[in-house]
Amino acid sequence: MKTKLILAPVDFSTGSRAALEHAARLAVKLGAKLHVLHVIDSYALAMLADKRGEPFDSAAKHSMDHARRALDEWLGHSTLPAGYEVTLVIGAPVHEILEHVKSLGADLLVAGVAGAGGHAEGAGSVAGKLARKSSSDVLLVRTGHPQAFGKIVAALDFSEHSARVASAAFDLAAADSSAAEVDLLHVWADPGSMLPVMGPFGESGLSLAQTSVPPHEELLQSVNASLKTHAQAAPGTLKVLPVALEHRKAAEGIAGHARAVNADLLVIGSLGRTNLRYLFLGSTAEKLLSRTPCSMLVVKPAVA
Repeated sequence: MKTKLILAPVDFSTGSRAALEHAARLAVKLGAKLHVLHVIDSYALAMLADKRGEPFDSAAKHSMDHARRALDEWLGHSTLPAGYEVTLVIGAPVHEILEHVKSLGADLLVAGVAGAGGHAEGAGSVAGKLARKSSSDVLLVRTGHPQAFGKIVAALDFSEHSARVASAAFDLAAADSSAAEVDLLHVWADPGSMLPVMGPFGESGLSLAQTSVPPHEELLQSVNASLKTHAQAAPGTLKVLPVALEHRKAAEGIAGHARAVNADLLVIGSLGRTNLRYLFLGSTAEKLLSRTPCSMLVVKPAVA
């Protein structure tokens, strides 16, 4: 996980405090520079200025002065690495964060995550947009777990991107805690168990005689062999457990395993395809954004 610059957007909330402290710790562990960003919402500022009958430029100046003093005091309650930098801007928060990822060349975006719809699990709309749209890897930090990521679950789908997902989990675990453990998880389903049930006269229209499905044990052996191959890339001192979990719904299986082992961090990959609206994470990753029980690292494809 080659990380030279970590961007941590903050908004004075408890969630952003947790994200900032994780970002600061990882900056030291990974030898990266920390850049803190605070965005004053231009829409909210315009509404306030209008309510007060104050010109926008005047309200903006007062807001920037107040935010600078408040941010200096707020940051003083966290231990930050030497050489960190701070930027204050006025604009649309999500847009400004994403633009600063690009302009600063950030390798990792670390943001706090509030539960979707107010629920304890899942990422809220802002965190979800950052995970989809950021060109860098995105670490969504949930408040309330230990500072070090002691138990990490890396969800692999055996695509070409899986090696980078596993590598990110290994690097983070090795740097973050000497006692860290990584579960390499692949959720799979036996295709034979997914076939439609046939009536006595073949009402489903699918003939098992015409369908070639490898035996269950052969499929499981193949999954375990692939997991073992990925595990061999881990540092020798790191505890890695390959886990082949049979479940018809990948997102439910991944989230369920993360809960069962009390994971601190879930590492997943994105597909990396883009359109004019956002980056496609893939259906499994999209579902995990709404139900993740812990912090999540979304690993983006390597830039060619």
